[in-house]
Amino acid sequence: MQIPTGALSAIYADIDAILAACKEHEPATATQAANVSGLATLAQALEQLTDVMTRVESDRLSTSETTEADITEIGDYALQLHEALSAETSKRGLDGQQLPLASLAINIALWIAHHGGYIETLEPVANALALVANSSRDPAELRTLSGVMNDIIAAVSSVISQDLEKMNPGRPWRVLLLNHSIVATRSYDTGLMEAAFNVLCSKLPEDATRFFSEGMEQMDALDYPPHVREVMEKYHREWPVKRSLH
Repeated sequence: MQIPTGALSAIYADIDAILAACKEHEPATATQAANVSGLATLAQALEQLTDVMTRVESDRLSTSETTEADITEIGDYALQLHEALSAETSKRGLDGQQLPLASLAINIALWIAHHGGYIETLEPVANALALVANSSRDPAELRTLSGVMNDIIAAVSSVISQDLEKMNPGRPWRVLLLNHSIVATRSYDTGLMEAAFNVLCSKLPEDATRFFSEGMEQMDALDYPPHVREVMEKYHREWPVKRSLH
């Protein structure tokens, strides 16, 4: 699939495609009138959202300024509407919309990041990135995805990135950082690997040793190129030493 860019045109296209699929399939568990009404209300809210996002784009070309808080609020509302849209596809059994929904979540997150806001609802974004990563095989595509993940990580709200609830192994912040390192490894780009690994060691020190140990197992099982193996070996050797110094 095409890696999301955060462009407004991509957001429009994702929304239009998902709404069109929903309109073609009404769920059997509710009356048609109620379904049409609910979807129409959501479609109207999404249209209003994209109008606001378009105005933000226009403001950037004029003397008007949209604040960081404004972008954060608009982005969080957009992710709430994404959740509602996802629920509509679930009602209709539209499993084929998982990738379009993932694309939309990532495009929204990138839009927030590229306009100076902060991502305050991370779970759908982390899940979307995991789905896209699992659907990608080409190293060049994975290099692009690694850059996308890096932009999103940098824009995550400090409330989330402080990572205070470490008891939950499925927390979106942890999932995102681990997947970022996996994607960087699969891209075969040693620069991206080192950058992702350094973030992992800094933000998730309790997971680093195991990650590099399992990474070495994957080097053998999947026959990674020597230059990729060299970087993984370096962190596998060094991390326990670094950890003991703190």
